[in-house]
Amino acid sequence: MEIIRKAEISDADVVASLILETGRSFLPLLFGPYVKLILGRLVKTPGTVFSFDSAYVLEIDEGKVVGIIVMFDGKTIRKRALKTAFALFQLMGFEFFKRLPLFRLVWQRNKIRNNEFYVSHVAVDKNYRGMGYGRKLMLFAEEVAKQRNFKKICLDVENTNIQAVELYKRLGYVGTRVNRINIKNVRFVFIRMEKVLAS
Repeated sequence: MEIIRKAEISDADVVASLILETGRSFLPLLFGPYVKLILGRLVKTPGTVFSFDSAYVLEIDEGKVVGIIVMFDGKTIRKRALKTAFALFQLMGFEFFKRLPLFRLVWQRNKIRNNEFYVSHVAVDKNYRGMGYGRKLMLFAEEVAKQRNFKKICLDVENTNIQAVELYKRLGYVGTRVNRINIKNVRFVFIRMEKVLAS
C-alpha cells in the first residue's frame, strides 16, 4: 500500500538524504563538506526552504519512506529565504558569509513569482525508481496547487537529469528558460519547466 502524507520532523533524516540525491554534485559545492548535516538541520527547522513543513513523503509497506516532494507557493518564498539564511548563519557561522555570493547567485537565478506554485525537490530512493513513484508525487503536487487555486506549477531541473526531464515532459511540463550557474569552476545548467494547470 502507498500513501503520500505530510512529512513529520521524525522524517527529517530520510528527507535530507533524498534532497541530497537531487543535487549530488551541486549541493556539496553550495553548502560545503558538511552538506548532509546542514540539510538535516534545515529540514528540521520550520519555515526554511528545505523544511519538513513544506515536504510530503511517499510511504510504502507500513512506514518505509521511498520518495519525497518539497513544494511551496511563490508568496512564501521570500519569508522562507530569510529564515533559511538566518538558519544557515547559525549553522555555518562566518563560513556562511564566505558562501553568501553563491547563495545570492542561486537565489537570483531561481526567481519564483507570487502566482506560481513551486516544486523545489522531488526524489525517489534509487532502489525504488522506475515504479511510477516520481509521477505520483508530481501529480500529487499538481492537486495541491489546484486546491490552493494556483494556475501554474513550475520547477528547476538539471539538464543532465535526463530521466527527470523526460518525466516532466510526459506530464505536460514545458521548458521556458535556462539558468547557468558556475560554482568553483563547475558549470551547472538548470531548465525551468512549467505547466499550466487545468481548472
